[in-house]
Amino acid sequence: MRRSLLACVFLALALALPAAAGPLPALRLVSDQPLTVRGAHFKPREKVRVTARVDMTSRSRVVRSTATGTFKVSFDAPMAFDPCLETLRVTAVGARGSDAMLKLPQRACPPAP
Repeated sequence: MRRSLLACVFLALALALPAAAGPLPALRLVSDQPLTVRGAHFKPREKVRVTARVDMTSRSRVVRSTATGTFKVSFDAPMAFDPCLETLRVTAVGARGSDAMLKLPQRACPPAP
C-alpha cells in the first residue's frame, strides 16, 4: 500500500514538472536611443519594475505585462547609451516572482579617425 502511494506521488510529480516548466523570462534591447527594452515570458498582467543602469546613472519604471506576458518600456534622455563608452545593465523584477536581467558590456570600438 505504501509503495503504491509513493509510486503515485512520484508519477504525479514527474508529469507535473514538464508542464510547469516553460520559457524563462527574458529581456531584449530594442533600441539604444532612446533606451528601449522588451520583456517576454513574464507572468500575465504582472507588475514589473524595470531598472536600467548605464555606468553610474540608474532609472526605474514600473510597467504591467500583457495577457501574454510581454511588455515594452522606454527610458527617455538622459538614459542615452553609447555601447563604445558604457556598460548597460537592465533588470526586471515582477511582483509575482518573474525576473530577468540583460547585461551588455562595453564594446571595443575602433578609435575615431
